[in-house]
Amino acid sequence: MIFEIASVLIVVVIAVALYYAGKRARYTGIDYTLLGLVGVVFGIVFVPWWTVYYIIKAIGGPIVARIVTYGLWFMAAPMSAVLIRKPLSGLLGESIAGLIESLIPQAGGLTSLIYGFAQGLASELAYAAGRYRNFGLVTSALAGGLAGFPAVALDALLFGDIYPWDYMFWIIIAVFISGLIYGVLAYLVGRTVRS
Repeated sequence: MIFEIASVLIVVVIAVALYYAGKRARYTGIDYTLLGLVGVVFGIVFVPWWTVYYIIKAIGGPIVARIVTYGLWFMAAPMSAVLIRKPLSGLLGESIAGLIESLIPQAGGLTSLIYGFAQGLASELAYAAGRYRNFGLVTSALAGGLAGFPAVALDALLFGDIYPWDYMFWIIIAVFISGLIYGVLAYLVGRTVRS
């Protein structure tokens, strides 16, 4: 019941953010189309990516699995921001991807929307810190890396994925590094698409 309530609240916040973005940042129909496209593509890709994560985790353990895979779940925010270059585009892109993932039958269910919103919000901080004037490589990498913090926190809170403190430290570092790497990848792909 809590997940359903949280999900409804997040959908309302996303709707308000879309309205705000349209009014204040002057989103165009192309911007909304790009948000939808990024959200749908990543939302669909996120689901089978869990299989990749579990295979790598079985072979290399939790830290290696997080370095190799976690950043992909953070890519929708920097990709949206690089393509649209307007306030809230990172938050909206990641949230829509989480919503799409939550609509596809998978183990995470509605928690995917909660993750998407939290990760998008953290990513948005990287662009907001520069007052939405810089959508370059370093900012995109940072946007990817920042998304790792709520992901690790939600793993612990929602799924009890907690380890001893010294091991948890390395998991946080692994997720941050993965986010940095995939943030760079999102920037490179987004820049290529914009060209």
